[in-house]
Amino acid sequence: MSEVLAIEVEGLVKTFGGLRAVAEVDLRVPPRSIYGLLGPNGAGKTTVVNIISGFLAPDRGVIRVHGRETHGLPPYRIAREGVARTYQNIRLFPGMTVLETVATGAYHRRRSTILGAVLLSRAERRERAEVAAKALALIERVGITASPGALAETLSYGDQRRVEIARALAAEPRVLLLDEPTAGMNDAESRQVGELLLGLRAEGLTLVLIEHNMRLVEEFCDEVTVMNSGAVLAVGTLAACLEQPDVREAYFGKRSDARRIETLRRARRG
Repeated sequence: MSEVLAIEVEGLVKTFGGLRAVAEVDLRVPPRSIYGLLGPNGAGKTTVVNIISGFLAPDRGVIRVHGRETHGLPPYRIAREGVARTYQNIRLFPGMTVLETVATGAYHRRRSTILGAVLLSRAERRERAEVAAKALALIERVGITASPGALAETLSYGDQRRVEIARALAAEPRVLLLDEPTAGMNDAESRQVGELLLGLRAEGLTLVLIEHNMRLVEEFCDEVTVMNSGAVLAVGTLAACLEQPDVREAYFGKRSDARRIETLRRARRG
């Protein structure tokens, strides 16, 4: 019997006015994999992630998370199914510290009651301490060097990305959707994120990432889906997909110069 897919998308369609942003997209993400969702700007990648995570409702199509249909459910219900995400445009809470921001990711799993929170009961204090300890461990794990007491919004762009990853991990997801997690990072910082993804996969997580860093994708992704203009162009390894003319045209255009293509080839050879 075949293993249930972590994410299965069939015939996904989403239209905004007269623009079809997602056109009959199928996606099959195996469990415990690092899966890349690629394509040029405007390809529809973030729209697909927004639909999977419940921030947008599909016009048509079926979405299953570990075999359970989730399309049309609100984000909090999908989060309870074990899906967490980061965002293309960083979304941090103003006025909150790094520690407080990361800790918010765990609150939908908290067991304390409203009365307990108001009275600051023993159980409430214990649970707050547990959440804080977990948040501190995640801050260290994702490589944030700033003080946990620093305002999250004052951190560098790369560290703000790490805060978002830590916040998502605090929810203890089974599937983590990452929208351009290495944007604003240098090569060394990007590789640290890649190594983090490998560690999370080894612990049983499924990771889906939208990413423009081809070196990162080639080194760390097991498989990719390439999109353009809302439709799927190719599925497979990055190297195999980049050999397809439609994929190369989507990235470089019909008259792309040989130097840019050769640069990409060198990147995927590492």
